[in-house]
Amino acid sequence: MYDKGYKVIAISDVAGGIYNKNGLDLWKLEKFVAENKTVVGFPESEPVSNEQLLERTRIARELHDSVSQALFGIALGARTARTLLDRDPARAAQPLEYAMSLAEAALAEMRTLIFELRPESLASEGLIVALEKLAAAARSRHHIEVNMTLMDEPPISLDAKEALYRIAQEALQNVVRHAQATEVTLSVAQKDADELVLDIRDNGIGFDPSESFPGRLGLNSMRERVLRLGGVFTLESTPDQGTHIRASIPLLPTEAAEKPS
Repeated sequence: MYDKGYKVIAISDVAGGIYNKNGLDLWKLEKFVAENKTVVGFPESEPVSNEQLLERTRIARELHDSVSQALFGIALGARTARTLLDRDPARAAQPLEYAMSLAEAALAEMRTLIFELRPESLASEGLIVALEKLAAAARSRHHIEVNMTLMDEPPISLDAKEALYRIAQEALQNVVRHAQATEVTLSVAQKDADELVLDIRDNGIGFDPSESFPGRLGLNSMRERVLRLGGVFTLESTPDQGTHIRASIPLLPTEAAEKPS
């Protein structure tokens, strides 16, 4: 099957299956989504926000860049091992070990992506632990040094924790994709008695905020999250001088009263 530009987009096999170029059975996928829309979170009547669209696009990119490549390698290793079992069984162990190592890496990557997509541990472990995991993933996956200064778990609502987590997540994604930075500093601190601040800086190439630049949609999403919480979002960036993001949200009176000693 071809698109309008005559590029291969799907292949039909003799059994009647329709597969895309990555080997995914499109009929089975369509049937699964139709039967499980409400389970996987895509109800037909629910509009898709910019934030949801950004998140889905990011996850799709991560899946393509990491997990799908690992699955391709696993399939290649398994086929090689199967061929060697007939021709030279003693050599079959090497491609099997290769496939196993890729499977373990893909599993770890999927766990990270699932956590990023729906960080359930925000409720049980809190914002600070979630940010530490996010920084650890950036270090291991993208080799960026992330220096953190974190307070004890802040006394804020779960919605506020998720908003700050998503802002940090999007900021780190922008660093990886656009900033060409080698170092990031991230801090969470309570200022005065009624303000919580998330502060993120990088040593990347920076940009002129008054002009068009990559990542603008993500920055708008950050700003919208902060404004919904009644907070203030500031962005400072200069070409060749890095970027500084500051998200400040108010603490409710009951939250401020619970400030850690």
